[in-house]
Amino acid sequence: MSADLISSYADHLKRRGLRSWKVYDWATRHFLGWLSTRNMTLSQVDPALFHEYLRHRRSPEHRPATLRAVVDRLRFFFRYAISEKLAADDPTQGVSHRWLDVPGGLPGYQGVLRRIFRKPSHILRFRLPLFAPHWETYLTLLLEQGYSRTSLHGVLEHHAHFHRYLNSRRIRNFSQVTPRILEAFLRHKQRQFRRAHERPLPQMYLRNIRSRLMRFLVHARPQRRRVSSISVCHKGGALLPDNLLDAYLDFCRDHRGLRPITMSGYHRELLMLRAFLRRRGVHNLRTLAPADLDAFIMRRSRSMNPRALLAVATALRSLLRYLYLNDLIARDLAVSVISPSRFRADLRPKYLPWHQIEKLLGGVDRSTAAGKRDFAILMLLACHGLRAREVVGLRIEDVDCDKRCLRLRHRKNGTVADIPISERVVEALREYLAVRRYCAWPELFLTDCAPIKPLSGLALSCVAQRYLRRNLGRHGGAYVLRHSFAKALLDRGARLHDIGALLGHKSLRSTLIYTRIATEDMREVADNYAGWL
Repeated sequence: MSADLISSYADHLKRRGLRSWKVYDWATRHFLGWLSTRNMTLSQVDPALFHEYLRHRRSPEHRPATLRAVVDRLRFFFRYAISEKLAADDPTQGVSHRWLDVPGGLPGYQGVLRRIFRKPSHILRFRLPLFAPHWETYLTLLLEQGYSRTSLHGVLEHHAHFHRYLNSRRIRNFSQVTPRILEAFLRHKQRQFRRAHERPLPQMYLRNIRSRLMRFLVHARPQRRRVSSISVCHKGGALLPDNLLDAYLDFCRDHRGLRPITMSGYHRELLMLRAFLRRRGVHNLRTLAPADLDAFIMRRSRSMNPRALLAVATALRSLLRYLYLNDLIARDLAVSVISPSRFRADLRPKYLPWHQIEKLLGGVDRSTAAGKRDFAILMLLACHGLRAREVVGLRIEDVDCDKRCLRLRHRKNGTVADIPISERVVEALREYLAVRRYCAWPELFLTDCAPIKPLSGLALSCVAQRYLRRNLGRHGGAYVLRHSFAKALLDRGARLHDIGALLGHKSLRSTLIYTRIATEDMREVADNYAGWL
């Protein structure tokens, strides 16, 4: 049977006029010979068996192109066998040489790409072997973060282009992928875009590509915990090297207990200090002088207000004390960093009359899930004067709508407090909880688009800023609503001690700032008395 089949198939190839009919004939002979060793017939061949044959053909000296040619030639043979009624189905459909490492190949694959794509060609295209084994877990994470199939397709396109570039660079191991190679790929993308469109690649699009690829690299190779040691940093070495900054930030976290957002601000300012000192010609910590620090603070004062500049001075003093204690500088330069002058009178807060607060709340579109979330946030800020960090720190378990109680775990004074909430706020929270996306995050307020994650304090303040600008044409953020809450209490005759308790102040001195918001009332009294003089 095999000899007759091979002979008839060879005649068929010759009639088709194929010049390379001998390689097609040889591939068929090899496959039928392998079948005979397993005592199986052509009608018994299924995709799993064909996948096993490809694994048998694979060897270290066989390149992927060789196995791809084997699949194409046998696919041609099975089309002939089906036409001659020798086989019912084509077992080569859905089988690829790129899936030889997966048991059962593409037909047996039930990974996350099955949930994203329906066509086998798409699944084959976006299976990136170089990124294994982190690829499946990363795609699962993106699905859990709420990415739609359309958004995922854009993400996968960038990764497929990067994977193709790595193959062209003959990179066969994921450990060889470094940030330098990523930057080389981005330059390659810029050159391609310029040749195709005769204009430079937009920087926003470039940042988008970099962030998406870097997110996968960070997921695949998570950074190990930095060792808080400066032994590798020589006393006369480079100016503020990365290992020194890492050791300093570890010190701030472990010994000073600073929050990650505070350390992020410190790190940003110190990187700017390093770049400024290099431009100034300072390349050694031993030659650092107070004049260099003063010049840096004066440079930062061009774009910062005194309150923000105070945080810069605090970061500088903290680093200089750390350097002095570790004998990296000869004397304590922290005493030479002078903070900007500030007056308590410039802390007069801004506020909104309560009728404008009602207008702000009434202008929120509550027909969507995002609108219900924003309305609940604004109600907590305006009706209870909560800080942005207190609102984003709320968890689902902290809300008790039946008892009309709210547990605050992230108060500024370090305490945990249970506060009563009004019926309006309870209704707003119930409406939001009814449409809140189900996910593993315990936090109450989440982003409304992928990646789904808890809102940050900055994002929450931006929510308040957006509605203030849209509904009232005013500038400000979450603290405007907090100050408006204090002003409303003050207008209704509440004592400063009670206002401080509701706002979470540990000292009455912090509450005294809200007495300055009655300036307009004092002006009205002064105008009335002016007529008697």
